[in-house]
Amino acid sequence: MEVQMDKQAKWITEAVEAIAETAVKEDGEYWRGTYTREDDNAVALLKKYMESKGMEVYSDAVGNLFGRITGNRPEVVMTGSHRDTVRRGGKYDGMLGVLTAIEAAASLTEELGKPEKTVEVVAFCEEESSRFPTSYLGSRYLCGEFSERELADLDDDAITLGEAMKRSGYLKEALADKRTDLERFVELHIEQGGVLEREQKQIGIVTAIVGLFCGEVYFKGHQNHAGTTPMYMRKDPMPAAAEFIYRLNQWAMGHQYDLVCTVGKLNIKPGNTNVIADEVMLTFDIRSPKAELIQEAAAMIETLKKELEGDIEISVAVPCDEPPVALDEEGVTIMDLLAQKGNYNYMKITSGAGHDSQVLAQAFPTNMIFVPSVRGISHNEKEFTRAEDIEAGVHFLRDFLQETAWKKLGSDNHEQ
Repeated sequence: MEVQMDKQAKWITEAVEAIAETAVKEDGEYWRGTYTREDDNAVALLKKYMESKGMEVYSDAVGNLFGRITGNRPEVVMTGSHRDTVRRGGKYDGMLGVLTAIEAAASLTEELGKPEKTVEVVAFCEEESSRFPTSYLGSRYLCGEFSERELADLDDDAITLGEAMKRSGYLKEALADKRTDLERFVELHIEQGGVLEREQKQIGIVTAIVGLFCGEVYFKGHQNHAGTTPMYMRKDPMPAAAEFIYRLNQWAMGHQYDLVCTVGKLNIKPGNTNVIADEVMLTFDIRSPKAELIQEAAAMIETLKKELEGDIEISVAVPCDEPPVALDEEGVTIMDLLAQKGNYNYMKITSGAGHDSQVLAQAFPTNMIFVPSVRGISHNEKEFTRAEDIEAGVHFLRDFLQETAWKKLGSDNHEQ
């Protein structure tokens, strides 16, 4: 049976399906890595959507894409999300927030005319760090937190970040400083968990985002023959890596109600059954709403490095060290009042996933809206959000943008 939805939700759901086709690689894998052919195709389609809805479209030096609606005032209220995906990810993570922002801003302009404050829709690049180890690249750039040295970061094919940017037509101008015109940012995103669905809520007003401590650990040994090298003569990095994983997990289990810890990737070189490994690389992803546990995680990684290092050289790279953040209290209050006034089925919620909002909240007033993920599934091709929840989400985002960007200064805010 066909689901009934209004024209805004209909446009979004159709656009989700259309733009998902850009992420299917030639080998059938679903992955839109930043600065790839798949990303370039998505950017071209997003530009088309923005331009068709009357937006002025531009990109910055690192490849963030913007659709601008000039208001009566220069202050910018920005909304959007990221456009990249993880490998074998889903079509709603990030992109739903971009498309919902396009439709919300455009439909408000069509109904109410020119906004009081300038509105920009953004499609951030490289949030997931699925191609390069540089997470939240686009949002950090807006905050003035991206450094030129990161342009030397390498992907799995030894292509530098700077080279990849140039191949996609970016990095034509000097890197800019922090945006000075950005007054507020709001991001709609799928929950990526099952709380809203379990509680039968359509809208989540996000009050805080967990801290993240993520990185890579390299164990350097000595490659040799598996049959002719006695155990006592080996420099095998695998046992050290295995003990590192075991002890890190044991530490995490001691805080299991306050944090999560994941080793999600393990690379062994050269990776042959009859060869002692030369190098092992593993990743760690530690998250907690408690700042002291993020600090303890960093100390634990350093302790394990020192205690396990010896014949095996161990090095650690930490591309992501983000503290827990509380989102803008004024924005949360506005959302709470709008949800009550509009009779939305909502709840307040903490985000267990990291988002561009986590970075932006450290520099600008920032808020988030969650819509449900069916069965809590995300970072998976089965990721799905129902049309009726998308409809609730776009209307709630419209309400918030109308309140923060269209309402004239001095008018009665949050009237009941």
